[in-house]
Amino acid sequence: MKIDIIHATAGEGHRKIAIAIQEALTRVGRKDLEIRFLDALDFVSPVMKSSYAPFYHWAVRRVPALWGGSYEVLDRPFVYSFARPFRSLFNSLNAQPLLKNLLEHQPDVVISTHFMAPEILGRARVRGRLKSKILTVITDFFPHTVWTNPGTDHYWVMSEVTKQELFRRGIPPEKITAGGIPVSAAFKPSGNRPEVLKQYGLEQGRFTVLLTSGSFGLGPTEEILDRLNEFKERVQCFVVCARNESLRKKLEEKIYYFPVKIFGFVDCMPDLMEASDLMIAKSGGSTTSEALAKNLCMVVMSPIPGQETRNAKLLRDSDASFFLQKPSQISGIMQGILSDPSLMVRKQRAIAGLSRPDAADNLVQMLMDGKF
Repeated sequence: MKIDIIHATAGEGHRKIAIAIQEALTRVGRKDLEIRFLDALDFVSPVMKSSYAPFYHWAVRRVPALWGGSYEVLDRPFVYSFARPFRSLFNSLNAQPLLKNLLEHQPDVVISTHFMAPEILGRARVRGRLKSKILTVITDFFPHTVWTNPGTDHYWVMSEVTKQELFRRGIPPEKITAGGIPVSAAFKPSGNRPEVLKQYGLEQGRFTVLLTSGSFGLGPTEEILDRLNEFKERVQCFVVCARNESLRKKLEEKIYYFPVKIFGFVDCMPDLMEASDLMIAKSGGSTTSEALAKNLCMVVMSPIPGQETRNAKLLRDSDASFFLQKPSQISGIMQGILSDPSLMVRKQRAIAGLSRPDAADNLVQMLMDGKF
């Protein structure tokens, strides 16, 4: 069986979810599986490849309100019915190498964790040019209309709420599985908290906060650290700056009155989550699903307007997270947590209802059973 897994490097989330599926397929141990792992942006025009991620980064950093407004407007079926032909033409002009590659390879199944490939490949499947079955894994908690494409055989989504939203956009329920966003098996609870804290020179008895702000390193990290100083006798902190090197260097030059360990881009996030009591982060689909799998409560900060604000809505509706609009609010959140342990107990119960640590394995099992 030939399986292509396709993602796109617009942020880290789409790629991480694709890797989780690849890992799950490898665990099956079937020698007849021929798996390819593809970045869709490696098969587009040079102009599109060089501008796709940088434009997204610029938009969410410099004009987030405009980005969020465009996201919401384009999710209206009437508006998107006018935009779809232009999007299809743009993709056709820029992504011919991707389509050509898939037509030549003709995999049995294409699994996509980004919305660009299904739009291109779905049209080819409708016309009978592509014989592959197409499985789209929606990487946010609430779908956008851009994810819905003719020619897609099945959708794998976060929750029943996501499934209902997709049904509202015209997708039959039998073509949707609410199985959770796939995450790496490394994000299952491991029980190695003491070893991780010791490895990084932090203390067992302190309340441990993990502060991160997505692959771009955006958010009021410095201001939140300053506020955490109010609890210097009781807290300690991991800080992940990701690809924001200027932020990492700036934080490393500061003096802290409680234990702080600062990182750039890391591959040890499962350990950092395991060793933490609370994570302050943006509500990206991948990061949030990893935290849920780890049973780690989040404080959602500065969600990117659009997809991340919708992710945050599901957490809010489920009472599974804390939220802050400005850095000063972390003081009240921390005071409440440290003074009333039952507050975290309630959040943990809600988290348990959303957590899907076996999503990747369950998706692969559905695939191996031929149930879509």
